[in-house]
Formats: sequence, C-alpha cells, structure tokens
Amino acid sequence: MNLTYAPALPSLRRPAVPAPPFNRFLLNVDFEAPAGEQWSAIGGGDSVPEAIAAAREALPDGPGWDVVRWNHLYGD
Repeated sequence: MNLTYAPALPSLRRPAVPAPPFNRFLLNVDFEAPAGEQWSAIGGGDSVPEAIAAAREALPDGPGWDVVRWNHLYGD
C-alpha cells in the first residue's frame, strides 16, 4: 500500500458568472421630431414604457422626439 501524499490538482472549472439581466420586451421604436427628422432605435425593458424609454437614450440631443410607432422584436 502506497501512502504518499499527492496534492489536489487545481480545478479547471470556471467560476460561475451571473446571467445578464433579461428584458421581457425588446422593441424597435420609430421617432419623429417636429421638423420631420426621423430616427429608429432599439430598447429593452420589463414593460413597453421601459423599453421605449431605453430606446430614447439612443436618440440624438436636440429636437423633441415623439414616438411614431413601435414593433416587438420579441416579448408579449
């Protein structure tokens, strides 16, 4: 019987990484400014208003953008 000590090998498993937050809604939102400029942006959130607010963050500064229409990319 061999009683020699063998140290444990280091684990090759990667540490657990938390999953990124999941957006219940992902929308493509079209915006229009009073002078006729148009812009489209994608936003996600737990509700439609949150997803639209997230899409607004991608808009250029300046004109007051209004939502013209939005479409689900995925979600309820």
